[in-house]
Amino acid sequence: MTRTVSAMSNTSFKDLQNQAKDVYKRYEAHFGGKARATRDLDLLDELLDELDDVVDGAKQSLNGGRNPAMVSLLEMAKKNLKVYREEREAIEKAKAEGPSSKEASRLVTEANLTFGRYYRHFANENRRTRDPGLLTELIVELERIRGQMQKLADAGDDSIGSDIEVVETNLGMYRDEFRAIEQAQQSGTAEEQADIWASLANDQFGVYRAHFAGKPRPTRRPALLERVVSQLKRIHKAMFELKQGGLVSQGNERNMEIVSKNLEVYESELKEIRKARESVTTEQLVGSLGAAANEVMAEYREDFAGENRKTRDLEQLGLICDRLCEIAYQMRAIQRDEPTDINEKNLNIVLDSWTLYESEYKKVEQAQAGA
Repeated sequence: MTRTVSAMSNTSFKDLQNQAKDVYKRYEAHFGGKARATRDLDLLDELLDELDDVVDGAKQSLNGGRNPAMVSLLEMAKKNLKVYREEREAIEKAKAEGPSSKEASRLVTEANLTFGRYYRHFANENRRTRDPGLLTELIVELERIRGQMQKLADAGDDSIGSDIEVVETNLGMYRDEFRAIEQAQQSGTAEEQADIWASLANDQFGVYRAHFAGKPRPTRRPALLERVVSQLKRIHKAMFELKQGGLVSQGNERNMEIVSKNLEVYESELKEIRKARESVTTEQLVGSLGAAANEVMAEYREDFAGENRKTRDLEQLGLICDRLCEIAYQMRAIQRDEPTDINEKNLNIVLDSWTLYESEYKKVEQAQAGA
């Protein structure tokens, strides 16, 4: 995954305006409101150079004249240059505080992204339709984050204490919700339960279609398919217990058969994915994950960037968030086991974009609720 710097072919007002707008958007996406210790100074230097070009181009175009639009563009560019340079100094200072500050910032970002996943998949939803496997994943993720935050606190990072409290509060809520979901899915008549299990099975089939069907195996996360398989086994067991309990239903019988057939396919695919991942080097995997991330971000730009929020597909945006999550988890695992500079840069870009998309999800939701 690479960033490119576009060059201006001339200094017309439109070219300069588009160049400036592109810089402002990229700055907002990667630096606005973000934890400074985790920011990419090379990218900020690129933006500063591009904005310098805009200023120089505007000055040359004016050449002593007083074109109001060009003057306004120049003043805004100079103002933002000052802000960006000050931000660069602040980022350098934050990085100089050491790895603890950078790690704390990353953990806070990861916690907030986990809260976003919970919001999209569980907040205000019918508990009988929710995926306890996904909720377990969120709980494990927050437990990991809390443990790493606690290590920083034990090492003397006093700033992380309030963040630990937020994570612990959410952990307690998620654990309570897990128990409530399990209880809700086991309630109702046998016929009602059969319908619920069928719906939950269809949801797992949907996860497979969205993340695995027709996708390159090396970039698939085995743990996600393991989760799907585990949930389908749970669903099949529940369907069988309804039958053993006296439910006479051709639909339930047929659904059991469908779940069994899909389980065979998915377990076979899981083996193929593991083999495919063993056949690629870390360098190849880093490149493939970067390409996969670019595809997801291109889809967002095509269907969401600058569009009317009231007309956007919220389900598609949620899936974009989930697909970036899958990529981020794999990049993080590489950085833990076989770290590389390019993978770290790519991971930062993915986390920035994922954060932006989670925020956009709520804004789209709010716009459509207002409509």
